[in-house]
Amino acid sequence: MRRFYAKWLLAFVLALSAGAGFAQEAQEDGGEPADPSMMRLDPRAIDIVESVATVLTAHETLAVNWLVSYDQVIDGREKMTLFRSGRTMMVRPDKYYAYVEQEEGLREFFFDGYGLTVHLPELNAYTHMPYFGTFDELTKAVRDEHSESLPVWKVFVPDFADQFLGDITAAAYLGIKRVAGIEVHHVAMSSYQEDLQMWITTDPVNPVLKMIVGTNPYEQGWPQYRAYFSDWDFAPEIAEDSFTFYPDDEDDRLVWPKRNSDVTEGEN
Repeated sequence: MRRFYAKWLLAFVLALSAGAGFAQEAQEDGGEPADPSMMRLDPRAIDIVESVATVLTAHETLAVNWLVSYDQVIDGREKMTLFRSGRTMMVRPDKYYAYVEQEEGLREFFFDGYGLTVHLPELNAYTHMPYFGTFDELTKAVRDEHSESLPVWKVFVPDFADQFLGDITAAAYLGIKRVAGIEVHHVAMSSYQEDLQMWITTDPVNPVLKMIVGTNPYEQGWPQYRAYFSDWDFAPEIAEDSFTFYPDDEDDRLVWPKRNSDVTEGEN
């Protein structure tokens, strides 16, 4: 798998490099505009990512199921693949709920604009961090103050496009494919931090994400994370109290840790 991916990545990089030179020569010679596929930043790839960003950030309410798998490289060579899955609901700008199943156990995340609660139902415990603000501001506070992140948070913030396009140095449109029977655009991008692939539905009105694969090319073993999305709903039935946690009598309140991935555990 690593050898296959390395060959694909090498071909991708070489094509982008050659394309950049070809585009520059065509412009210098006063010839016809270069084929977008020969450009280092293919405008078709950028447009597709921006279109899904526009759709996902335009809806006030949304719900989606997701599955994330991610690699841990052991002793610099062996890979262990871990999973987390769940469902996220939002009412912008300041309501968020996520149900998460992961290696460390079940987690529920409640944010009602006044505070974030992480519920550990199997332990009859919870922890609460008062916070007044928007979901976007909350994600920054959790990262800056606690070195943690909420599950698949990049997909739900209003600067979706900047999160995925802001630092890219190359982008390519790889054509139309099928994922789980659904027609999708396949886009590949590269930045100084990671290599990224996206599969985005071809619906011209409401495109949505089907899959994201990120690769860290700087860590031995090239670990990846893979996020799969299904059942996007932009008009979900949401109860008024969906975003506020009400503890039971037997629930114990824990101290919010400053740096403890066992509570939030949601980098991807």
